Amino acid sequence: MQTHATSQSSRFRAPQRISITLPQNVFDALLDRSAIEGRSLSNLSAYLLECSLREDPRGAGAATSPARLARH
Repeated sequence: MQTHATSQSSRFRAPQRISITLPQNVFDALLDRSAIEGRSLSNLSAYLLECSLREDPRGAGAATSPARLARH
C-alpha cells in the first residue's frame, strides 16, 4: 500500500543543483540582469538555461523535449 508521502514524492521532482565556471564578463552580465529583473542569480540562470534548451535549433531530441522540460 502506497503512503501519501510516497505518492506525492513520485509526482514531484526536487530541483537539482549544479556548479559551473563562467567567464567574468558572463558572470557580470548575469549579475546586472538579475538586479534589473529583481531575480536571484540562481533563478535567472535556471530560467535562461531552460529557455535555451526549449529553443535549441538543432532539435536535440528527448533530452530537451517540451514534455521533459515541463516536468520540472
